[in-house]
Amino acid sequence: MRSSLLCVASAAGALAASVKCTRDQFQDSSYAPNDVIERDFAIIGGGAAGTYAAVSLADQKKTFAMVEIADRLGGNTATYQDPATGASVDFGVQLHLDDPIVHDFFTRLNSPLGPFSLEVFGKPQYYDFAKKVAISNYTRGTPGPDYVAEVNKYPFVDDLNKLPNPVPADLLLTWPEYAKKNKLSTASTEAGLYWPATPGDPLKTTALAIFNDGNHIELAEFSGKAVKNANSDNSLIYRNALAELKEHIFLKSSIIAAQRSTDRKGGVQLVANTPTGKKLIKAKQLLVAMPPVLDNMKYFGLDQQEQPVISKLSGKHYYGGVVNNTGLADGIAYTNAAQDRPFHVPGLPEVVEIAPSSHPGYQFYWYNSEEPKSRAEVESAAKSTIQWLQTQDKGNKKSEPQFLDFKDYSPFHLTPPTKDIADGWYGKMKGLQGHRNTWYISALFVVGSTQIWNNTHNMLPDIIKAAQL
Repeated sequence: MRSSLLCVASAAGALAASVKCTRDQFQDSSYAPNDVIERDFAIIGGGAAGTYAAVSLADQKKTFAMVEIADRLGGNTATYQDPATGASVDFGVQLHLDDPIVHDFFTRLNSPLGPFSLEVFGKPQYYDFAKKVAISNYTRGTPGPDYVAEVNKYPFVDDLNKLPNPVPADLLLTWPEYAKKNKLSTASTEAGLYWPATPGDPLKTTALAIFNDGNHIELAEFSGKAVKNANSDNSLIYRNALAELKEHIFLKSSIIAAQRSTDRKGGVQLVANTPTGKKLIKAKQLLVAMPPVLDNMKYFGLDQQEQPVISKLSGKHYYGGVVNNTGLADGIAYTNAAQDRPFHVPGLPEVVEIAPSSHPGYQFYWYNSEEPKSRAEVESAAKSTIQWLQTQDKGNKKSEPQFLDFKDYSPFHLTPPTKDIADGWYGKMKGLQGHRNTWYISALFVVGSTQIWNNTHNMLPDIIKAAQL
């Protein structure tokens, strides 16, 4: 065997040799005994998919090591807790489907569930944040029977693992084009453009992406079949998972080199950079539970089958935060609605909404952009919007907003280009499952934690079986 190994990182459209790793990185003798970790499974990413997989594997007496780049578990579930007042504000994942897998997972992790009411989102008031004008006599549309009839035509949109090839041509139209062709009402057309936390410009988004987001599960949730943590703390399940499994989890850590065998017996070897030094993780199977965009996968040595598929994947830029001392009324959702764009869709970049929380005096906001933004840029935009809104109602007070927490959700809602969807991208991505002992369990084919947990649950038997070969 050669004295050195090449860990291949990918550049757009080509394989590029960018990181040379010495053979010693993958030798036990290069590490202290406690830094060589042999497990059944390696999990990269501790969001909804990774945490569900870890808990499920532990319950089945399987061993694992998890590597998570953040200092916590939970991914896009984000909760601010005020140590002074005890207030708890969810500003990421807001709700879950009232479904057995949700009840089981929350019960397993000692987190109480309660009903979710849409009233929590507040009464909407509409403003054009860019032009700084109120939008009067306007109410945003909600999905009607015509929307439901359209989504019922495509039962596979809930889970793009089931997407047929060829993809129905209508689904590759932009949403306004689809709505016009299929004669959707204005209300249903608007509803499709405004599913919560829709990143990017909805006017440019395909009907497939709109239906994948606003699918049967989402319709059920927004029809009253939704639950949340009873104390407005959806992150509790992740804190409890970390407390239970922390000896197997490396936070603030990342993979810097990898070898993945083409045969089952060879498994995978990963070099992890952790706060306590480098670790060699040797596992039978690898679960990629982080967004598998090219930048995240650059140290995994993508081969000629993987690179052309994964290189097509990208996400959008989306941000959120928690603020108090806004001077704004509680119970009001201050919502951005463009005065002169189709269907009142705001331009980008812009604050999406200043929304109320379940604790008076605390609000959270979301911010949508086509380009990456810093925390300072996002909070500056939110502050400017809040201070203008203070002038729009006599009941509002002039005050200095206090920004308490922030979350960058990027890359958000992963998708390939439309032309690649037409070329069978989802089938090709599905074909990578198990290739080189690697499985992809993050939000690629579904959106929403409930669906991610169900998908992970359904995939785990095949992943466990592969480790036993």
